[in-house]
Amino acid sequence: MKILDLTDQEKVGDLNLKYKISRFPDGQQSINLEFTHFNDEVTINSRLNDFKDLEVILCATAALRNLGVKTIHLYVPYFLGARSDRQFTEGGINYLKDVICPIINSQDFESVTILDAHSDVLEACIKNYKKVDNIKLVKFALTDIDNTNSAKEKLYLVSPDAGALKKVYHVAEHFGIDQIVIANKHRDIKTGKITHTEVPGLNQEPGRRNFVIVDDICDGGRTFLEIAKTIRKEREDSVFNDKIYLVVTHGIFSAGFNELKNWIDGIYCTNSVKDVDNELVKQLNIF
Repeated sequence: MKILDLTDQEKVGDLNLKYKISRFPDGQQSINLEFTHFNDEVTINSRLNDFKDLEVILCATAALRNLGVKTIHLYVPYFLGARSDRQFTEGGINYLKDVICPIINSQDFESVTILDAHSDVLEACIKNYKKVDNIKLVKFALTDIDNTNSAKEKLYLVSPDAGALKKVYHVAEHFGIDQIVIANKHRDIKTGKITHTEVPGLNQEPGRRNFVIVDDICDGGRTFLEIAKTIRKEREDSVFNDKIYLVVTHGIFSAGFNELKNWIDGIYCTNSVKDVDNELVKQLNIF
């Protein structure tokens, strides 16, 4: 199967197809595929961070169809609007169901592969949906954090809220991890801002612990900051010298890293959204 990699126009290899993207003054984008005869299946690899990415995907799909390619797969690990999976207010929209998914479905892809999707709504709304979990990323992180024989004894998985429990339990079962703690964040009803965070179940046994927070998306990171602060306070960090790590599949990091680095010892993510150059972050490349 050939690959049309929209994340890297210069990528070379036996499977990679060559192309050029044009951008016009009015904002329009277009694509030109540098081949004329083709009968193989094609996978389009792309980031799907915004409508500009979506436009290029649509152009690429049309160009492939024009060349007679009938079987096209789409690989978009991060999916635009993943958290807008319901109608939040009267008069609003369900962004996934009403906007993005119908556009993707109209292309009749043979499969649409998404990595660690935020919501089950995607699975319900995308035709020929193919799910990939976060196990490969978590293995990458845990191996780097501590690969000694006693690693599991010191390891605690942290679920940032009840909504992430399903993902965290899946990780715990896969790696045989027994220690799980569930954080509770409390928000102001009017503003939606986090007022305080609780992390029940933290024991005061001596010895350093590795707390690994696992989730699918980090936007600004406020939730994870509050969890880390609470753990360090409750565990008397000056005594135990615990380490706190964040494992998130999709790293947006819209607020940067200045505050995160004060409370978190390391971050692990994929490059699904972007390539990150920061000493706090280690990325698993999936493109």
